[in-house]
Amino acid sequence: MSYRAILCLACLTYLTGTQAQEKKWVDLNQNGIRDLYENPDADIDLRVDDLLSRMTAEEKTKVLLNYAPAIPRLGIDKYYTGNEALHGIVRPGKFTVFPQAIALASTWNPSLIREVAAAASDEARGRWNELERGKRQHTRSADLLTFWSPTVNMARDPRWGRTPETYGEDPYLASQIGIAFVQGLQGDDPHYLKTVSTPKHFIANNEEHNRASCKVEASEQIIRNYYLPAFRALVVKGRAQSIMTAYPAINGVPCTANKWLVSDILRREWGFTGYVVSDCGAVSNMYDRHHYTNSYMEATVAAIRAGVDMECNGDCKECWTYSNFLVPALDKGLISEREITVAAAHVLRVHFKLGMFDDPDLVRYNSISPSVVGCPIHRQLALDAARQSMVLLKNNGILPINVKKVKTIAVLGINADKCEFGDYSGEPLNTPVSPLQGIIDRAGDKIRISTLPWDEKSQDYAKESDLAAKSDMAVVVLGINRAIEQEGRDRKSIGLPENQEKFVREICKVNPRTVLVLVAGSQLAISWEQANIPAILNAWYPGEQGGKAIAEALFGDYNPAGRLPLTYYGSLDYLPPFNDYRITNGRTYMYFDKKAVYPFGHGLSYTRFEYGNMSVDKPQASVGDTVRVHIEVKNVGQYDGDEVVQLYLREPQGDKERPVHQLKGFRRIHLKRGEKQAVTFELDREALSYWDADNHFVVRPGTYEIRIGASSADIRRRLEFRIEDRER
Repeated sequence: MSYRAILCLACLTYLTGTQAQEKKWVDLNQNGIRDLYENPDADIDLRVDDLLSRMTAEEKTKVLLNYAPAIPRLGIDKYYTGNEALHGIVRPGKFTVFPQAIALASTWNPSLIREVAAAASDEARGRWNELERGKRQHTRSADLLTFWSPTVNMARDPRWGRTPETYGEDPYLASQIGIAFVQGLQGDDPHYLKTVSTPKHFIANNEEHNRASCKVEASEQIIRNYYLPAFRALVVKGRAQSIMTAYPAINGVPCTANKWLVSDILRREWGFTGYVVSDCGAVSNMYDRHHYTNSYMEATVAAIRAGVDMECNGDCKECWTYSNFLVPALDKGLISEREITVAAAHVLRVHFKLGMFDDPDLVRYNSISPSVVGCPIHRQLALDAARQSMVLLKNNGILPINVKKVKTIAVLGINADKCEFGDYSGEPLNTPVSPLQGIIDRAGDKIRISTLPWDEKSQDYAKESDLAAKSDMAVVVLGINRAIEQEGRDRKSIGLPENQEKFVREICKVNPRTVLVLVAGSQLAISWEQANIPAILNAWYPGEQGGKAIAEALFGDYNPAGRLPLTYYGSLDYLPPFNDYRITNGRTYMYFDKKAVYPFGHGLSYTRFEYGNMSVDKPQASVGDTVRVHIEVKNVGQYDGDEVVQLYLREPQGDKERPVHQLKGFRRIHLKRGEKQAVTFELDREALSYWDADNHFVVRPGTYEIRIGASSADIRRRLEFRIEDRER
């Protein structure tokens, strides 16, 4: 059938559907519904068009503000966009606090992450309903149906202060975790969204010290292969309904004025139908920081024409571009009402999908009770997520702690008696559990737990050393916090702070049976610790139940199986300058050619896994074929436990821009002692293709090597297959 015939058939189908909707509407209108946009059974685009036809140009501009006022004559309530749900809802009030995003990525378990996001969105709807669906919510950036989460920028450099918010350095891992998170937030109702997910920051938002004026230089090949895939996955597969643009300029054009990114790629290539919101102050930054435009009004026009539907304004009210300059720009003829209408349509379409214009009884999410907030099920889920995120970095046999042999433990360090949640964290409704409290709760009746509060001012650790020396073993809980890494604050070094480094060395001197627990949101250069400390557990920022999960891992109640979503470098000397965005220049496990302290995907267990028979269903494949890979994994150790089976692909040699190998599949499986399981992976055309130097997605013919193992550096089995230069 020709394209024209298909188009005509589509038009006929649309018109037939429209006529049916109009007939249904006549029937409904007779039953007291006033306007078409109020008809819940009408086509959503017809409803949007009908509402827009009743709005003045100025009213349309009000929809495009993150603090959108009410329009009472049309039944439009105010809505204050800007809430966060990175690892639990931030405001208003108290909620369940789950482990930080980087910890969620360390579970390598998308199904669990979907549960976490679904629990968070349940709590959002529960609180929204408690506040009479927003009518009693008056705090800015605190309405509860839209969230600026998740953060899927690639964590390309350990200095970046927002690494804790991300899912790590690998596009595939970030995509899989991110898709699950978006789906959990937005729900599974065929007609209504539970909440809206807004992946951010589109794209390459990776520096804080100069973020308002950052200039990123990178080839389209690098952008397509590294900085865009996670966003594409969350839009195309996750069906995210909103996107936030980023502060930087990409090759000279600020993201918020970048038609190539927003209009060409996001909307035309990926089919995005939601709304685009600027990062806060990003529109005004185009004038006063990037100097890309000559005025705030020009910046406003540039953003609208690029496809940015909504502005998040910054702190300077005079710089609020959309609220101050949209109507004047319209009056001067610098933008058309049609451009305003298109932007308003994108925003309103999502609001209709949230059920904001329908009878509340029609939206099943409006029945979620406020009692879901902080409920026992969610508290347990926070514990499960913390358990699965724990990464055992090193263990020479000192763990798990044997309560029959150990009678005294000294628990020391800056993070021992604190609950560090990381940035964009809400306040927990449930009492949070610190590492110290978790250890006391777990072993206090069998083991004497001794501790001393951390003294920020001392370099004199005589008391702590004495306490450690008198104990059978020491658990030292160190790391970093928001004073060192967060939005607006990059790290200047990647080691432990100097006083902590000295502290742990002093403790190890007096008690060689020392376990280090790290509470942090990004990589730490801990070469000395890896060489000298018997066991190291990475707990990240583990959420409200983190202390309990840490104790369970230390005592073997839970067998840790988290895996690193980042490469741990020994020094910044091994990395290119912070502002070098060429990922191919020695960054991440894909291009780093030196020995890492811990490789991407690393994580130990209390048991051992053996990788057995491996096969591929198409040793000779054609371009476009899906290749299936099978491997057997057996638990040959003494504990039940989880293994994260990781598949990396090495492509045919020839393109110097391509990685050594790249993650293309993973599966977290649970095996009892002695149990064996077959694991299957599928490598489809998308997995086998990449963007080449000629700016095309291609599958290169040649010999590929499949590498399966327990980390990017611990490959257990290899198998080759070939792709012929033809397509069936």
